[in-house]
Amino acid sequence: MDFAVYEDTPRTDIWIRAIFFLPALIILATVVIMPAEEPWVPVFLVLLALIVVGLPFLLIPTKLSILNSAIRIGFRLPFAFLIPFNTVTTLRPSRWSTVGINLPTNLSLKNAVEIVRKHRLSVTITPSDKEAFLAGFNKAFTEWRTYEVRGQ
Repeated sequence: MDFAVYEDTPRTDIWIRAIFFLPALIILATVVIMPAEEPWVPVFLVLLALIVVGLPFLLIPTKLSILNSAIRIGFRLPFAFLIPFNTVTTLRPSRWSTVGINLPTNLSLKNAVEIVRKHRLSVTITPSDKEAFLAGFNKAFTEWRTYEVRGQ
């Protein structure tokens, strides 16, 4: 049974929100500025703008948890992304450019953490307190590794 060693609620900054809302504003401006010959075009564009705003809103991480055997990234939808410790190589401060799954909640590299995994894509997250997150991970990972060595 997994239990939480550390939990964090990442803060979403204004720049991430602006990046997600800007395409929707452009779509809505198109509805206002350009007259449509067909009556269904403005309705379609407004629905598209709602999808463009809603999808990232649902896919931004809202909770980061370090469990005793995994890292759990929770979203607004009732699902989570689970990264088991047996796939994790290390956690390190993120670099400017990473190849993998990027789940940022802000554009600053100050709190960005890259989860490097064995034979899988890396995952980049931005906890609100990077030092506490890394300390919680190190504690849980060390205990997990000790348990795994004793168990075998």
